[in-house]
Amino acid sequence: MKRLRLLPIALVPAVVLGLAACSGNGSGDASASPSASSSATATPISSCPEPGSASDGIKVSGAAVGGDSAPGVAFEKGLSASTPQATTVVKGSGKALRDGEFAQVSYVVYKASDASKLGAVGFDQGNPQVLSVGGTGFGALLACTKVGERVAVVGQSAALGFNTGGDIVVVADVVAQTPTKATGAPQPQDPALPTVEDKADGEPEITIPSGAKAPSKTEVEVLKQGTGDTIANGDTALVQYKGVQLDGGKEFDSSWSKGAPTTFTVSEGSLIKGFVTGLVGQKVGSQVLIVTTPEDAYGSNPPEGSGIPKDASLVFVVDILAKG
Repeated sequence: MKRLRLLPIALVPAVVLGLAACSGNGSGDASASPSASSSATATPISSCPEPGSASDGIKVSGAAVGGDSAPGVAFEKGLSASTPQATTVVKGSGKALRDGEFAQVSYVVYKASDASKLGAVGFDQGNPQVLSVGGTGFGALLACTKVGERVAVVGQSAALGFNTGGDIVVVADVVAQTPTKATGAPQPQDPALPTVEDKADGEPEITIPSGAKAPSKTEVEVLKQGTGDTIANGDTALVQYKGVQLDGGKEFDSSWSKGAPTTFTVSEGSLIKGFVTGLVGQKVGSQVLIVTTPEDAYGSNPPEGSGIPKDASLVFVVDILAKG
């Protein structure tokens, strides 16, 4: 199984109005996560599941928490739990997670009836998945954990927030907490470009210089230099961003205004060219300023309802939080 296909939890929106690659109607309300199976009747968990004989019967061995390799998992076929059970296999020594935060989680999922492996995320291939903490389903479970923890869980898939059907076994590593703003080292800013100052919560305030004109090519400036993984074309990234028009500085879209980071695929099939140009090659933890040419934005066909005029040059400030 490939990443992002197992968990149907509503984590973060996938594509937003100001970043959609193409014109269309500009609705931009697609979600990165599929909905739970319509045939599922189990009530999603909303509090910390207790350990029980079923979850205690899951034997986990091998790889250390947060490693690239999946741990060994063994349990008796036919394992089930009418109410989800969770056993802490390795206690975490990191920060306790709270509702509303985000965490990077690696996990492996098995069908409880026959112990067949359904898939893995972050183990053996790819990166940990960024999940929201709190709410119902697997997010509720994460709100009961600490960074560095490994948990073994058993329960009905719908109750845990999966759409695989039946009872499942999940072994998950809470790898890290994901910040909600860029944490890189501040860099000198070019006064000829729009300047940026962060509010206390990290939301950028963008000041457009007097007489600013559309650039002849898309300009990219690193405002904070991160030290994490490098974003490549086609990667999934979790970001905070704000977009304004170069002419007048009017905001047209912002994850900060929506109250949560956004995740999307960094490619021209999903995003405007200027946004992709600005992010490819940048490191997680960085804050990046992007000033697009009209051609690298929406040109003569801006999204309906966006308020963006034709042939507008756009300014984005993007905090790169995680590589998904």
